[in-house]
Amino acid sequence: MASELLFVPFKKGSDVDIIKPLRNLINSTYNTSDQHEDYTDALNELSRLRANAIWKVFEKTSLEVIYNYYDQLASLEAKIPPQEVQIPFKWKDAFDKGSLFGGRMSLTISSLAYERMCILFNMGAMQSLIASQQTVETEESLKQAAKLFQQAAGVFAYLKANIMMAVHQETTPDLNPDTLDALAKLMLAQAQEVIAYKCIRDEMKESMVAKVCAHCDELYTDALRAMNKEQLKALWDRDWLHVMTSKQAAFRGLAQLYQSQVCHANKAVGEEIARLQLAEEQLRLATQRAPCMLAHAICVN
Repeated sequence: MASELLFVPFKKGSDVDIIKPLRNLINSTYNTSDQHEDYTDALNELSRLRANAIWKVFEKTSLEVIYNYYDQLASLEAKIPPQEVQIPFKWKDAFDKGSLFGGRMSLTISSLAYERMCILFNMGAMQSLIASQQTVETEESLKQAAKLFQQAAGVFAYLKANIMMAVHQETTPDLNPDTLDALAKLMLAQAQEVIAYKCIRDEMKESMVAKVCAHCDELYTDALRAMNKEQLKALWDRDWLHVMTSKQAAFRGLAQLYQSQVCHANKAVGEEIARLQLAEEQLRLATQRAPCMLAHAICVN
């Protein structure tokens, strides 16, 4: 499915010394003259975990590393006064089109909350990447893809709701609430697409497949509406909107195709013919707008 399903690019972090500032902060906040603990090993481990979470994003264990670093950040954030953190965390925009978009290409904030939001963005991006790479050949891979796309949708939806409270200033374009809303909706549409593929592959009842495909059409419609906002269009890869528009039409056509089979079973000939005509029209539109390999494979089968 790697050639059909879209994944979100990663934010790019920068190296920064977190050991010395955190050691000084911990010593001044918690350690007293008669009770002095050495946090060197723990801080070294946190620094190593950050480096792996930022730079080793394409390894098999990368998602687990991102999870671990995020958990450590959340724990640390709860224990340290946020106004005392003096670590300049610098992150670049994931889509790297700040000048074209009219926003900033990078943002530096001395805030654990900001660092956590950026790591969370990469968590969703990694979930989308792994999901897009799953094979369609096994039941387990399809379930994993749907699950990861749903989780990514949840991540971007959470970011949309919380980013401004964490940052308190203009963000890079990728962290704009409208951008995050569009990404969440795209992830939901792709999760539904995987479910639709599984329903068809498992030869479920035509009425059920029609409903699943119709819902997929609705989700792609929502995602396209969000991504077509004038202030966002320049962000996306040039093929994204074409692929999504093709899939919207494809699943609209597939919903009509499978519902026509329900009509055939019920001997509703007039409605069957009308739905077949609509299916043909939409599937033709899908192939004209962009290649939709999944829909093509379904139709051939």
